[in-house]
Amino acid sequence: MSTNTWSSKLSFIITTSAFAIGLGNVWRFPYVAGEGGGAAFLLVYVLLMIGIGVPLLIVEVALGRMSGTTVLLGFGILGKRRPWNGIGWLGSLSCFLIMGFYVMIMAWIVIYLWECISGKITSLGINSLSSHFNLVASSMTKVILVILGIMFLALLVVKQGLKAGLERYSKGMMLGLIFLVVGLSIWAATLDGAMEGYRWLLSPDFSKINFQVIMSALGQLFFSIGVGMAVAFVFGSYTHEQENLIGSTFYIVIADTFFAFLSGLMLFPAIFSFGLEPDSGPNLIFVTMASVFNSLEYGSVVGGIFFLLLFLAGFTSLISSIQGLKDSLQDKFKLTSLTALLLVTGLITLISIPVVLSYNDDPLLFFGRTVFETLDYLTSTILLPLGGLLTILFAGYVVGFGRLSSHLEKGDNKIRIKRYWKPILMLVLPLSLVFILINGILKNT
Repeated sequence: MSTNTWSSKLSFIITTSAFAIGLGNVWRFPYVAGEGGGAAFLLVYVLLMIGIGVPLLIVEVALGRMSGTTVLLGFGILGKRRPWNGIGWLGSLSCFLIMGFYVMIMAWIVIYLWECISGKITSLGINSLSSHFNLVASSMTKVILVILGIMFLALLVVKQGLKAGLERYSKGMMLGLIFLVVGLSIWAATLDGAMEGYRWLLSPDFSKINFQVIMSALGQLFFSIGVGMAVAFVFGSYTHEQENLIGSTFYIVIADTFFAFLSGLMLFPAIFSFGLEPDSGPNLIFVTMASVFNSLEYGSVVGGIFFLLLFLAGFTSLISSIQGLKDSLQDKFKLTSLTALLLVTGLITLISIPVVLSYNDDPLLFFGRTVFETLDYLTSTILLPLGGLLTILFAGYVVGFGRLSSHLEKGDNKIRIKRYWKPILMLVLPLSLVFILINGILKNT
């Protein structure tokens, strides 16, 4: 059984927000929003977050608290049959695979951070920035060494325990994140042509809202708040019985969404100010934003701050994931904390190595996809939606609406789960997730 508990309600909100606020907000959200038409995507994303993201996160956190233990044991305890723990294993597998390529992206960020500080990025010609990114990604030895450094640093943080490690560092890094993103947003507002970026992000063109934008927003939703990755379940198990989970979860989702919005306010005014394209895809921060820094007299300073922001955002999600996976393996197999921690960090590092090799001259391919592309497709298209679907079905049909709603009403005498939420939990959400899963598979076959 889990012996960890949050030191306070605020610690739960901040740490879980730090887990949710990762590269999905600062790296993935801006380029997905760029591809989806800016304001049109943002509007769809916010509506879907309220209607689907919030209930999913509430349910997963509540299941963790109801079980009183971590994800590899909790489903079996709630369902009174051990095979139900397969849902927890699915979420843990998703988390391991995502962190395997996540840490590679973090390594790229560290390399770019150093190259900004040293002035290398600003010394390159704008036309060579795309080829430079390819050069960085294909520098296998350097990327792997940086990954080892990042994982060692994460190990040192998590080794200190929940309160002295994850809680303390998450609070400090969240403060740093807020300071940096607000500072860069103010800087972006001073650029000539910034108003065009605000107009593009804040004035929706409803004609751009189509099926693809909706599916893209749903995919971003899963990636951003981490539903189906087992971590929210584990964090729920640390929560006090009288904690108002609904209120706390709303704060977490608001923080996550607001930070993604701030990232847009930071990036798009700068992109439009320099006449660049907002729909440049995953290379947005490594090529498009590098072009911005390259064009500034003080670009090495701004670029260094930007990539530091990216690193802090990614590192908070990484240490949160390691904490959740470590405690789950520790509870399941009765391991010591250090043994479980070494096992988790070692497995993530091992997964990352073939991912890095996706960028060599002759990469291993699975049905035409590199290891990186395969893991990205497998997790975002199949495992996360499937994990969310199974979690919702388990909550609605195994735990039951009455038992779940009674549990959620704890912590605040004013909260009452209305009966109209029952068809949402048992019908609307499962059908939505089935639709997301089928669409993702058909789209990519």
